[in-house]
Amino acid sequence: MRTPPRTVPILAVAVAALLVFHRPFRDLTLTFLRLPLTAVRAVAGVLLALPHLPSLAQENAALRARLAERQLESARLRELLRRTQQGQALTKAPAAPRGIVAMVIGRSTIPTQHTVVLNQGERQGLTVNSVILDAAGVTGRVIDLFPSSCLVMLVTDPESRIAASIERSRETGLLAGRGRGHCELIYLDAQADIQEGDRVVTAGLGGSFPKGLVLGKVTRVVRDEPSGSTSAWVSPAAHLGQLEEVLCLLPDATASAGARGEGRATR
Repeated sequence: MRTPPRTVPILAVAVAALLVFHRPFRDLTLTFLRLPLTAVRAVAGVLLALPHLPSLAQENAALRARLAERQLESARLRELLRRTQQGQALTKAPAAPRGIVAMVIGRSTIPTQHTVVLNQGERQGLTVNSVILDAAGVTGRVIDLFPSSCLVMLVTDPESRIAASIERSRETGLLAGRGRGHCELIYLDAQADIQEGDRVVTAGLGGSFPKGLVLGKVTRVVRDEPSGSTSAWVSPAAHLGQLEEVLCLLPDATASAGARGEGRATR
């Protein structure tokens, strides 16, 4: 009978010593020995979970749908709060004439037309040429009326014309729409007292616009000596590219606002 080599007992003793005294080697050995048991547990867990996977998927889908509904409702509430606050700002602004708040529901896509559609119309008391404002100034006037909506021409429309004056010097001209977010104050005298930064307001000379409503600010003055005339480029005060809620002046409000403007002018 062959006797085992002497190296075998030595190796056994060495391994035993490593297991007892060398912690990293012991931990590695125990991890290796646990691998089969860990694999068996993982497979068993998967097998046990398989019958529940369809219901879990449905539950996750339902949770995602409810989350989307909550997010949509939160967005609606935020938008409602913003509209309410903006509407209150329009109607409670200092010296704001009486009017009704309307929402922009349409906008012209033709580059040469600067018009918007509002969700208020004849039934709410509006008329053709009713003045439309936002919190910063005049946006335009009604040019077409329907029972529950109206079409508004913005001050930048090439067809728009409004009698206007310089608030500081009272120089008077005609504010014409020039498109692309600009207006031009024309028909001024060659030596008109006007400069960059001057505020332009409605002159109240006929038409539906009462006196003293803010139209915009002068950005550039052009003097033509040969023709003896002056014109000025004007940036509208109203945020025409961001219109959502506006104030529509009613006929009696326009008249009373004009009377207040005349009173200020005579004092």
